[in-house]
Amino acid sequence: MLDVVKEKALALAEAIVELEEYREFIEMEKKLKEDEEAQKLLAEFHRKQQDFVSKQMSGEFDQDLLNELSEIQSKLSIRESVVNFLDAYNRLLSVLSEVFEVISERINIDIAEIYRRY
Repeated sequence: MLDVVKEKALALAEAIVELEEYREFIEMEKKLKEDEEAQKLLAEFHRKQQDFVSKQMSGEFDQDLLNELSEIQSKLSIRESVVNFLDAYNRLLSVLSEVFEVISERINIDIAEIYRRY
């Protein structure tokens, strides 16, 4: 019986791969990876974010670092590759949420709730 479920899961995965939302997500992800400026900004943002969190955990609040993070975030929010990627990601996420909702309803288990709980 498990083999049948796995087979159907693979069929579902294949159907998802054929979705326009999935193909667009993959295309936008590729364009984002090719955008060298966006990649530099993202790397800098992640480094500074880690520094900020580390400082917060040790009881320190660095307003200058927070300002730098906000500035980088503003730069990222106007880059076409970032905006297009996030739009495509959100559309794909919406479709996948609908799929999980259908499965959850059919098996009478809220998959998302279980995920949030643990």
